[in-house]
Amino acid sequence: MKQTLNFTAELVPVAYAEALLALAEELGLPRAELFAAARVRPEVLGSPNGRLSFLDFHLLTQAALERCGEPALGLVLGQRLNVSTHGILGYAVLSSANLGKALQFALKYYRVLGLSFELELVEQGEDLQLRAVESFPMGPQSRFAAEGLLTSIHTIARFLLGEELQGVAVGFAHPAPDYAARYAEVFGVAAQFEQPYHWLRVPRHYLQRPMALANPATVQMCEQQCEALLASLDVQDGLLTRVRRLLLARPGDFPDLESAASALHTSGRTLRRHLAQMGTSYQQVLDEVRKRLALQYLTTTHLPLYEIAQLLGFSDPSNFRRAFRKWTGKLPGDYRNEAP
Repeated sequence: MKQTLNFTAELVPVAYAEALLALAEELGLPRAELFAAARVRPEVLGSPNGRLSFLDFHLLTQAALERCGEPALGLVLGQRLNVSTHGILGYAVLSSANLGKALQFALKYYRVLGLSFELELVEQGEDLQLRAVESFPMGPQSRFAAEGLLTSIHTIARFLLGEELQGVAVGFAHPAPDYAARYAEVFGVAAQFEQPYHWLRVPRHYLQRPMALANPATVQMCEQQCEALLASLDVQDGLLTRVRRLLLARPGDFPDLESAASALHTSGRTLRRHLAQMGTSYQQVLDEVRKRLALQYLTTTHLPLYEIAQLLGFSDPSNFRRAFRKWTGKLPGDYRNEAP
């Protein structure tokens, strides 16, 4: 089955949107007004599979950020995203034998949550560091998403252990916002900013702490459901994700297929065959990434078109214009002028 950077695929659990809408209402923004501002139909919450698209969630989030008057919306929302909000994965975490097992399960199946991050757990002496890297550029919502993710993880860990966490450290890739002091209120420690990635570090001794609601049978049932969800959502393929991340990490200097394969420790032939089995090709994946970056640059920066063309690896701006028209049906300048 073909995998693309598909922002219209229904991958985000409705529970996240409901939590956002409830918070917006508490901040004085009625949900009807938020739907209208985002130009999203309320019916998206009634999806049969209990999910909505990245695009709809993105539009709702952007409207909330612009109208709620709460700059730290991600921090506040993250504290609302408790175990039950995360659905089947949350129940598995709750039923795990200890926090270490819960983290292992979450790292294996977090993609069922439709997260926009790649997660990695790294041992650092007596500590364990959870790292989060964006799967694709999120632009103005990057800070909101990272705040929500790490705050939610910290909130759930504190709930599972039944106490305030000691010896915690936290870092974010974005610069310090005006409300940086509020991070200490959430994490109990001042955050570090402008890091290579987002991260949360906890002492390893917490990992062996037994869980009050441990239930092996429940964990097994949840694992079966998560496996089925991964298959149905078609988000489990690691190599394709790594290809995209490789391209996103090198804008303007995109490697050719052989160089990409070498960087991913495989052969060009294997990479080509693997992508073909998924109904796509290296050129198609590259075009998807270029398109997303182009839309990002055009709507969030004032860079001239020739610089954007260079950043996307086009030696000639006219080639960029032709490619952009093929992708969107519009010229780059027209798209920028029409953007809200």
